[in-house]
Amino acid sequence: MADTWETGGDVRITSRQGYSFDIPDYTDEIIALKTGEDLRETILKIIEKHKPHRARLLMNYKRYKTDITGVPIFSRSFERDVTIDNRVNNDYFSEIVDIKTGYFAGKQTSYSYDKNEANYDEAIEKVTTFLERNRIADINMETTKYCAIAGYSARLLYLDTEANERVMYIPGHQAILLNEDGNIIETEYAIRYYGQEGKYVIHFYDGLKRYKYQQDGAELTLLEEKIHGYKKCPLFGYPNNDELMGDAEKVLTLIDAIDRTISDVNSEIEAFRLAYLVITGANITQDMIDSMKANGALGIPGIGNEKIGVDFLEKNLNDGAIENHLNRIHDNIYRFSGTPDLADEAFGGNQSGVALKFKLLGLETKCARFEQKFRAADTRMFEIMATKWAVENVSFNPFKVFSEFKRNFPQDLLSEAQVLAALKGQVSEETRLGLASFIDDVKYELDRMKEEQEESLSMALSIPMEQPQNDPIPEEADSQ
Repeated sequence: MADTWETGGDVRITSRQGYSFDIPDYTDEIIALKTGEDLRETILKIIEKHKPHRARLLMNYKRYKTDITGVPIFSRSFERDVTIDNRVNNDYFSEIVDIKTGYFAGKQTSYSYDKNEANYDEAIEKVTTFLERNRIADINMETTKYCAIAGYSARLLYLDTEANERVMYIPGHQAILLNEDGNIIETEYAIRYYGQEGKYVIHFYDGLKRYKYQQDGAELTLLEEKIHGYKKCPLFGYPNNDELMGDAEKVLTLIDAIDRTISDVNSEIEAFRLAYLVITGANITQDMIDSMKANGALGIPGIGNEKIGVDFLEKNLNDGAIENHLNRIHDNIYRFSGTPDLADEAFGGNQSGVALKFKLLGLETKCARFEQKFRAADTRMFEIMATKWAVENVSFNPFKVFSEFKRNFPQDLLSEAQVLAALKGQVSEETRLGLASFIDDVKYELDRMKEEQEESLSMALSIPMEQPQNDPIPEEADSQ
């Protein structure tokens, strides 16, 4: 059941043809929801329309897990029978995803609130408690991972049994995010569904309520209807980019080409161990061949005066051409996916931080674009929570929450220390310390520095000052 919940059901895809990267057009269904048409019928229409899009998301997710139904080389077939058919998967897909995830979300994001806002203390306490209660670093990591895998993911805000604000990560193949302009961040309605196809458990959200259904074919049975506690739709999206494409989507054919080539070469090399023995100029029976296999030697009677020849039939591989072919594809995978090849010798030497950043420019470009999408979705998250806090009479401005993303990049502490020393007194302490990669929480660091200064001052004041002692005046010697 846990695996079914995770994957969203059994959808088996053997071809990438007919996939759609764009969110389907749900305009008619959204109008039907707004005009009060039959909710159950509309939900089923939306799920059916989402089916091909969901298939792509699931295929990418299965490919990331190297599931046998998700990696094309594992289901490869030939028109003719082959003796040896090795199927080797080279997991570039997961490497592209994991490098992006670790680089972008490997260091915890810092969140702060505008100190000039009214009710600052209560508001920052609300934000801090929410982030700590929900282990936001882990949720950010999983959100980033699925965005890189499939193009977008989702989050669901809900209230726990103690009415605390909670958030959970939802994989994109379980979420249908509805907005007339296609903006998956600012959703008007949303559907989450999981389980076996035709037997889905379905959650429908609007700006006030959550409806939970159990599907049985074309019938939906209402299991629960309740107010979810927010004044906006609490299920919303985190897009990887406007095209809703995963990080490896553009190089899938290159990855498949490497899988096919290495699989074929591997099969050929293994086939050499089964090379055919060619004997000419002799009559050979099956009993003689069986005896040779058992004894390792064979006495061969000749035919007349013909010369007996014994040799192995071998196939020559042009390993140079194969190696060049693989190297070219290997380089193109990293180049076109904007992923650094960490096996590159440039990452093995004592390179400066600036030199490494040039090698990471493609990855940084991807992450900079994703950061803006992520920040916009985070703002939506706080917008939704503000509607609940308003009921509690907490003054909170969701547009005054600021997030700082720090890349998980090798630290050049000497260079950073020189920069920080040069900026002392030139910019504010908060700005100066914010440039340091080794400081995760600038506010916390400033508070610690202030405490240490106060402790040092207190110690200095507590030490009694020594009174100067006047040296005794030596008595004059008696005159002789």
